[in-house]
Amino acid sequence: MTRSNLYIKLSNGSNINCVVDSSSAPEQQYIVETLLFPLLALNDVDKELAMLTELCTMHELRANATYRYLINLQTKVVHFFEESYDYKNDKFSIGNDLTHRYLDYIERETDLEKSVKERFKNYSNRALVARVNSLPDFKWDDEGVELLRRCRVSNGAFDYEIRRNTLVVLKDNSKKP
Repeated sequence: MTRSNLYIKLSNGSNINCVVDSSSAPEQQYIVETLLFPLLALNDVDKELAMLTELCTMHELRANATYRYLINLQTKVVHFFEESYDYKNDKFSIGNDLTHRYLDYIERETDLEKSVKERFKNYSNRALVARVNSLPDFKWDDEGVELLRRCRVSNGAFDYEIRRNTLVVLKDNSKKP
């Protein structure tokens, strides 16, 4: 079992600390698939807190934590580090930057994602959103898969949302489509 201390900035700007007590290395899938992806998809502080309360020990940090996650729900950016605790000084400190392990995990693609990535490789993020908006309702499954993949692998550089029946780009700082 690997524990992680989470340092989270909620979507309303407030900060919270909590602990994930199991399977918190990215390669173990649990933290990424069960906690991070769903949490990053929320834009409501009450839903964020409800999810965190269900999956974490709230308002605590553990001295025996192996990892530290810095999660900003406003910018949708995740950073991942080693965590250490100095018992003499009663202080937590950040260790080596391991964010590349998190990014390596989220960049893994399913067969479906590989095929739609190839299909839409010449579309910029904004062009893909415009394509979706030009299609009839519920006729953009492949485009939707590609947008979700791009959003996920951008680690906060690209984000969009649905407003009524239209997709709107919230942020597009990505360097490639």
